[in-house]
Amino acid sequence: MEIINNYSLKALNSFHLDGNAKTFYKPENEKELINLLGKLKSKKYYILSAGSNILLNDNIEYDNVIYMADVDNEIKQLDDNGSFYIGASNRLQKVINRINELGYGGIERMYTIPAFFGGAIYMNAGIGSKKNPAVTISEFITRVKVISKDKNVIEWIEKEDCHFGHRKSVFQNDKYVILGAECVFRKQDIEISKKIIKERIDSFRKHAEMGKGTFGTIFSESTGKLLKLNSLIYAKKGGVHFGKNNKNWLVNNGNGTFNDAMFLINKAQLIHKLFHRKIECEVRIWR
Repeated sequence: MEIINNYSLKALNSFHLDGNAKTFYKPENEKELINLLGKLKSKKYYILSAGSNILLNDNIEYDNVIYMADVDNEIKQLDDNGSFYIGASNRLQKVINRINELGYGGIERMYTIPAFFGGAIYMNAGIGSKKNPAVTISEFITRVKVISKDKNVIEWIEKEDCHFGHRKSVFQNDKYVILGAECVFRKQDIEISKKIIKERIDSFRKHAEMGKGTFGTIFSESTGKLLKLNSLIYAKKGGVHFGKNNKNWLVNNGNGTFNDAMFLINKAQLIHKLFHRKIECEVRIWR
């Protein structure tokens, strides 16, 4: 296991804030991770996957950060009916490419989501549009392999006990560390898969605004008209601004800070409160 002191997390989060880990751990397998969690059980630690849905605080130093990139990179076909085991450390793009090669698919529209498979399960990642109904990762999950933080042992959680919802899962109670999942994908010709991927990439390039960094959608629940109104009043703060095409999107111009992002998030929450409308933050804020 690689252990690094005073490690910058800037390259490991898609918003590109320069959060710092006092001790950075990179376990290479399940056994190393279990042993590490046992040692850190009485201490505060953070689990970092692809870093695409987190807002780091660049004002503080995180004592312990565990990076999941190498824990489980397995992709294994279990039968001829579309059943697979997918390790949590695989990027979604790698998973999609592999199952497509074997003649299966269903999640190609998620190709532009910069997440590890474990993070996609944690957030019940999905994508939808006016033209296409939403598709979520939970539609393909049968059960999830985890480490229970309380017991520090490996367990399997059946789909019905995962409590998947819109950008929600039981794993957000932070009682588990996701190792992987068993899934069932549908039969699909690889040319169809390639066509869907190309359409998704083309659409993303046309509509997305990246700047120097973004975590994409900010709120899992909000009112579009209020987000537009809020962005007219508070279009930007420091180096952070709301997306030009999507007001439920924050962009870091390169010199943005945690405080800049939180200012805009708080203003959006305030205007919803004033109009008695529900708003829920999708981004996980590391405090």
